Amino acid sequence: MKIFFLSNQNSCRSQMAEAILKSYDKELEIYSAGIDPANHVSPIAIEVMAEIGINLEPHVPLHYSKFDHMVFDYLITVGDGTVEELKIPSVKYNRKMHLGFHNPYKKSKNKDEIRQKCREIRDEIKTEMDYFYHRILKKQKEKSG
Repeated sequence: MKIFFLSNQNSCRSQMAEAILKSYDKELEIYSAGIDPANHVSPIAIEVMAEIGINLEPHVPLHYSKFDHMVFDYLITVGDGTVEELKIPSVKYNRKMHLGFHNPYKKSKNKDEIRQKCREIRDEIKTEMDYFYHRILKKQKEKSG
């Protein structure tokens, strides 16, 4: 099962989603990338993920074109707005989902506020990944296995 998380910068939300889902099942092939990737993963994202025992430090934002030779079972877009507002590049996939998580850096006044918003978004992502893994992926694996 191949899963691809796509975001604009691949520095926070898509990195969190990839790492959380990987923590459930090491057999899944999970990747994340950005349409216009940042040059580093958000230090605050690294910090709030460490609070739940997940290390994002070795991660690096990647450009989606690195994966254009692959076909994914799921393309999951993450970010602000609706799926109609996102400019989805040419990624090959069988199923597409959109998870609308707010950008913790938008409209934040200081690092403490960003940190708190990152924690809230991390928890939202964890809830979504719990559902996605236990209610969708696990059932598909059981049917095919």
